[in-house]
Amino acid sequence: MKHLHLPFAILAALACLHGHAQTVSPSTESIATSNAAVFKACATAPTGQGACPLDAVFGLFRLTPKNEVLDFKVSNTVPLVVNQNYGWVARLNQKSGKVRVLERMTLPEAPTTWGTGGQAYGTSADRKTMSMDLMLNVYDGTVSKSWDVVSGDPAGRYHITVFIENAAPLQFEFDVVDPR
Repeated sequence: MKHLHLPFAILAALACLHGHAQTVSPSTESIATSNAAVFKACATAPTGQGACPLDAVFGLFRLTPKNEVLDFKVSNTVPLVVNQNYGWVARLNQKSGKVRVLERMTLPEAPTTWGTGGQAYGTSADRKTMSMDLMLNVYDGTVSKSWDVVSGDPAGRYHITVFIENAAPLQFEFDVVDPR
């Protein structure tokens, strides 16, 4: 599990959100309902109360060696392939600046290592959940966070909860699967 901080906004990812059809499990439906409630509340929230997410997607990134985004594909499945990049992108009610983000990721079992790109983090006693408190740059109204698969990451259902400033949390659930 290695953290990557993306330096570029991924506006195309947000355009994919509404046109992407997929089969959803009951838990995914409740997550979608919860996220929709966050987006609705943020759409009517006064902008003076801090950054608030208006939309968000999860998927796969394809990056250059310099971490520049070449492509983004909305997906709830991540191949368990070393160096596969994945993460989330959120459109905010704020066009630029920095936002405080608390990200909490829970894996089906403890990974061999939690690589966080030098960022401070905490883990649960069973090492299956990691939390990071970050300041992220807003690029043209978007903020994003990505990870890449490393040797020792487990297959199975992952869950990410993202708190942006004082807004209610966004949730992303996805499966990391062996492509064989």
